[in-house]
Amino acid sequence: MTPGAAFAFASTGIGFDITGVPLAEDTTLIDVGLDLSLGENTAAGVSYSGQFGDGVQDNAVKCRPTWLFN
Repeated sequence: MTPGAAFAFASTGIGFDITGVPLAEDTTLIDVGLDLSLGENTAAGVSYSGQFGDGVQDNAVKCRPTWLFN
């Protein structure tokens, strides 16, 4: 499956097509996260997201510290 779209310039009316990267078939998406309260004004979070499919693998880990100012 290859995503695509047709566009045209408003001023001239000249059209053009844009085609994207083919999408993988039979893909699994995983997105999990955990947030922890470390104190009254502090917290931390960590999350993982991954995509696994036909010839495709994409992984990401994110960490997020939070400090609230009163």
